[in-house]
Amino acid sequence: MSIKRLAASGLSAIVLVGICSLLSGCTSAEETEVISGLQTALSDLQANRSLTEQFVRDIKTNLDPSDPNYAQLMDSYEDARNAYDHYLDSTENDEKAIPSRSLRGLDPVDVRNATADFLADATSVLKPTVNTRRIPFQRAVVIPDNLQATLHKLPKKAREKIINQFDRQVRWRSWSQLN
Repeated sequence: MSIKRLAASGLSAIVLVGICSLLSGCTSAEETEVISGLQTALSDLQANRSLTEQFVRDIKTNLDPSDPNYAQLMDSYEDARNAYDHYLDSTENDEKAIPSRSLRGLDPVDVRNATADFLADATSVLKPTVNTRRIPFQRAVVIPDNLQATLHKLPKKAREKIINQFDRQVRWRSWSQLN
């Protein structure tokens, strides 16, 4: 897979060139595997963010903030957002270096479940038509199982660049930031 093609699909060329040059100790196949894994993870996490943020916008458009469902959905979103952020935080850090069990990463299944719960809650309140958003949320939410391992194959500087890109592109915004 070429640098130009990967850059067009999300990762900046500067980051990719930096990764490739920093991975000079790796074989070409290993470089390709790491870059491909990170690109897939970035794409999946961006899709999750886009999906959940669209639901928040729909809620804000269709429900009055005084509606009790509004507060419940806001709480559900914040629970999912916190699980998502905790997953990213723990993925970005070396789990062996984290002393407290409470700070260790959530299992990707837990993050997927929290996100799917929010989406299901929102769907039941928004009462979509039969053709709207009739998707199995457990399959719609993709949380990479091996993101931490893939990320930690990179040298520190390349890993930091990727982490910064993930932070900009996949972290969920707060409820109040979404319109």
